[in-house]
Amino acid sequence: MAGHLLLVIGIAVLFYAALPALGAFHARGQWRRFRRTVTTVSHYPTATPGVVGRERSVPVGCYRFFGTLEAIQGDDRIWLTNGRFSVAADLRHVRVYLIPESESDEPVSLSGRGAAAALGSVPWNRIFSLPEGTPVFVGGALFSEEGRGVFRDNGRTRLLVVIHDCPKESLVLRAISGGRQRNEYMNTFTLPSVAIGSLSLILFAFSLLALPERLVSLLALTAGLAPLSPFLPPGFPLYFAYRSYWKKARLLRVQRDVVRLPLRYFPTSPGAARGRRATLLPDMEPYLMVRGTGDQRGADVIMSEGARLELPPGISRVEVELPRGGMRRLGNSESERVAFCGYTVEADGVRLRKPDDPMAGCILLPGDPEVLSRESDRAALRDELVSAAFMALDVVVNLPLVFILLSLVIK
Repeated sequence: MAGHLLLVIGIAVLFYAALPALGAFHARGQWRRFRRTVTTVSHYPTATPGVVGRERSVPVGCYRFFGTLEAIQGDDRIWLTNGRFSVAADLRHVRVYLIPESESDEPVSLSGRGAAAALGSVPWNRIFSLPEGTPVFVGGALFSEEGRGVFRDNGRTRLLVVIHDCPKESLVLRAISGGRQRNEYMNTFTLPSVAIGSLSLILFAFSLLALPERLVSLLALTAGLAPLSPFLPPGFPLYFAYRSYWKKARLLRVQRDVVRLPLRYFPTSPGAARGRRATLLPDMEPYLMVRGTGDQRGADVIMSEGARLELPPGISRVEVELPRGGMRRLGNSESERVAFCGYTVEADGVRLRKPDDPMAGCILLPGDPEVLSRESDRAALRDELVSAAFMALDVVVNLPLVFILLSLVIK
């Protein structure tokens, strides 16, 4: 009897927990690498005619390119154009990422609620047709082939290809916010693993019915029906609580990553100035981080180091959900603000403006991005634990009732 009981427990743990957990780590790792690649590619300069020589198959470095589909050559090469310059991309063995159309009309939104639409990905050989004019972003190793630039894998740098139905100014945001699994437990491993485990336990239970081990048989049958138990009364309201808190945790993880995005251009430095920090974007465009407070005389102004700086029109204003509840909204003139903008130096001081680089962004945060990211991470972990507790409670409530019901039905 003890051996049969251990077998039931082993099957349940293997197929309900171990294999789905393996798939969860795999899925999370894949999307984490994708987000890291997007961040890395955003540091590459833009490909221009000046970087491509007349040599044949010569690597010229790592670059990025926004364009639209011009033509498909053969099975694996596409041609992209930005209206002034054309490049090719060899997509053999390359996975293509798909960013769907945004539900919001705003080109850039850092609200986690509006920025978390899931992305898709598919191998290039599974894409059978694309209309001319499809927006495509590509980043990676660029080669020169007789005066034409060609992107391809070089063995060390994987090619990033994104087909996007959103403004190019919001591509990085959409990739970072949507490039993650909605629920890591529900991955490609989960459904076949749970189905095999459930069927195995049910068949094992019926094989024991003829033996004097009715208790083990009932336990095996209960374990076989365990995947259905969260949806049964009286515990099923706990399932919806689990989903609600898991969604909150996901949005907080989105928020954690998104508020840190502008910091990728500003390496951590112990002696860095607190009020303002300037840097150069990959295309040598000046970019500025400004810390300050609001001005009671206008919402479009930030006070920094005693200077009154006007924010550029169309700056993306952020609404951040804090872990202690409520929303921190821009508009409180006494709250800290951190702006990330392009800038020009004029006779009367610094003028903030939108950067020309579409991957940099023009952003206004309601606080220190490091602090907001750290608080969001803690809140996400808390909500994940609460979500897991609701699911465990759901199972604890329902499974004994399933066992009692089966014991009454099966004599």
